[in-house]
Amino acid sequence: MTTDLNRLPPEVRAHIAFQAPPSGTRVHALLNRLEGVRAAGDGKWSARCPAHEDRSPSLSVRDTGERVLLHCFTGCESEDVLAALGLTWSDLYEDRLDAARFAQRPNKALRRRMADLDPLEVERAVLRIAATEIRSGRVLGVEDQARVEVARERLKAWEGAR
Repeated sequence: MTTDLNRLPPEVRAHIAFQAPPSGTRVHALLNRLEGVRAAGDGKWSARCPAHEDRSPSLSVRDTGERVLLHCFTGCESEDVLAALGLTWSDLYEDRLDAARFAQRPNKALRRRMADLDPLEVERAVLRIAATEIRSGRVLGVEDQARVEVARERLKAWEGAR
């Protein structure tokens, strides 16, 4: 259950275990939706992670003034944490270009998982996903069409090399 702190009576707010940032700041939208929020220093908070069953705070939130940083110590991806709260990176950033750049940067866990993938399986997956989209009546965008063509050419070249 999330509570908008501004709706609480002042005497109740006085007993809350953390100092909320000013309403309207980038991090306010995030902290207002989390449970078990506690101050952990200047611009730092801990809370229960909404992306998994969390009984004690395992999520670290930090507002650097330029960025909002999230880290779940049990390993949840930041995007999963935001999705569980109904938020995206763009909700936390005023500059949408900065949010897009930050959200698209691959993290270490993703790079490790990608390194373990069979490249041919990746190309087959691209074609399967595209086929599913087309069967569902969706039209592929220009970038998706180009990626499908790359996958088709790579698989065709591999078949020819065998």
